[in-house]
Amino acid sequence: MLKDLHSGNTCRPGFYKSSSGNAKCSKCPPHSYTHQEGSVHCDCEKTYFRALADPASVACSRPPSAPRHVISVINETSVILDWSWPADSGGRKDVTFTVVCKRCWPGPRQCELCRGAVRFLPRASGLTNTTVTVADLLAHTNYTFEIEAQNGVSSQAPAMRQFAAVTITTNQAGPYLISKPFGAQASVCVMLDDLEQDLGSAVKKP
Repeated sequence: MLKDLHSGNTCRPGFYKSSSGNAKCSKCPPHSYTHQEGSVHCDCEKTYFRALADPASVACSRPPSAPRHVISVINETSVILDWSWPADSGGRKDVTFTVVCKRCWPGPRQCELCRGAVRFLPRASGLTNTTVTVADLLAHTNYTFEIEAQNGVSSQAPAMRQFAAVTITTNQAGPYLISKPFGAQASVCVMLDDLEQDLGSAVKKP
């Protein structure tokens, strides 16, 4: 239990002091509390959290809401996804985005994670911008993309995580150019009778 050296008393409920010394008791940051005297930190309110690297003086925060206004632009077997920032960042500035690709079939819950050579440009997770290109999809196939906003406390509240989803159908794959290899050797047929005639004229009999 730490005392406030300026008043000679311990920190009262709603205040804390993380170390001894000349510092005064500090009021609990937003979305945190303490019910005991002499607290060295304040506990977060329900549904609010602190990241491991957050100091005691930082307000408790929560996962962000889902991204908004998702737009998809299809170009044959690729798609550009664009979205807006969430309305609620959860009280943090370290917001990033993750995009999950699922291949779907008709019927409820008939989806599986994308496999194979699907590419995300620039990447699928840790995005700081609100756009991504997904390339090398299959032609005439249904896909669902889930876009989630994450911050430093999202991992502590998996039940509170939200995402925006968009479903698309890819078009016909682009045309393929098939060409004959340059410099291919041609086959030549020579009649045997002609060959014997040529050889006979070149060789004199005794």
